[in-house]
Amino acid sequence: MKRRLSFLGAGVLLGAVALSGAASAQRAERAVKPVAEVLFRQGRDLFKLGQYPEACGKFEESQRLEPKPGTLLNLAVCHEKVGKLATAWAELSSVEEVARREGRKDREGFARAQREALEQRLARLEIRMASPPASLHLTLDGEPLNGAALNAPFPIDPGRHRVAAAAPGKKAWSTEVEVPPERAAIVVTIPALEDAQPAARGPAGAPPGALAPRAARPAPEPKPRAGSAGTVLMAAGFSVGAVGLVVGVVAGALTLSRSGALAEACPDDLCPPSRRGELSTANTLANVSNAGFAALAVGAGVGVAGLLMLPAQGRTPGPRAALTPVLGPGAMGLRATF
Repeated sequence: MKRRLSFLGAGVLLGAVALSGAASAQRAERAVKPVAEVLFRQGRDLFKLGQYPEACGKFEESQRLEPKPGTLLNLAVCHEKVGKLATAWAELSSVEEVARREGRKDREGFARAQREALEQRLARLEIRMASPPASLHLTLDGEPLNGAALNAPFPIDPGRHRVAAAAPGKKAWSTEVEVPPERAAIVVTIPALEDAQPAARGPAGAPPGALAPRAARPAPEPKPRAGSAGTVLMAAGFSVGAVGLVVGVVAGALTLSRSGALAEACPDDLCPPSRRGELSTANTLANVSNAGFAALAVGAGVGVAGLLMLPAQGRTPGPRAALTPVLGPGAMGLRATF
């Protein structure tokens, strides 16, 4: 029962959405109708005054907002006045077809008569291609044309037009043609499209099919100099050793400075509670000093090992490493210069 109720609720919701969409469409239609009507009347007034380009603009916008056979008929007559005979011919054909479906004999007869009169004045363009490649992409003024448009003359408005053809793996081809105002037969022949990537050619003067000379191989990257690993080990070892030495000496000196005062205050290692913090600090400094001297021993060993890996005397020496002690506020160690 619960599932049936959920289905019923979904149906009610979908119905509400559909009704809401229909209501929105009706509101939008009611909003544009007055605008379309005003534009149509303005276009008719401009047409009577002989301002045909402006009248065509009004009719076009009115037809876009609210398509009507009557508006389209006026637009076709207006396009004829401005010389767009092919556009007017196509619009009259549409009006004739709609009037036939609606049973408007008067409008159908008028549109047919106007269309037949225009057919004697039309300029026609024929695009020819002997062997069109597969997946041919044909365009007229940037608009795609179906392959069926090849070798079939069709009406076209006067003016300059651009015909272009392209296909996968082929070079694109295009040309421009000037169409006269009335009654002309223009033929554009598209040649066989060239390959986009021609076959590799040999050097100038070589027979066909000869291979081009092989490109020189890049020079190999220089190998690292001998002794570079030894230089790194030496610098790193002596640097660690120097830091260990500084830490050991400084911590040891601080330990000795505190041990004298603690020896008097803590006979037999018995310190009063007030001096136990100082004793703990002194022990920590002593441990740090021992660790510093241990680092000194390890670093010195690594540095000596790196020194032994350097090239022997008499060979071409690499860059020398210079180690300079660095002691200052907040910094201690060695500076390595290569």
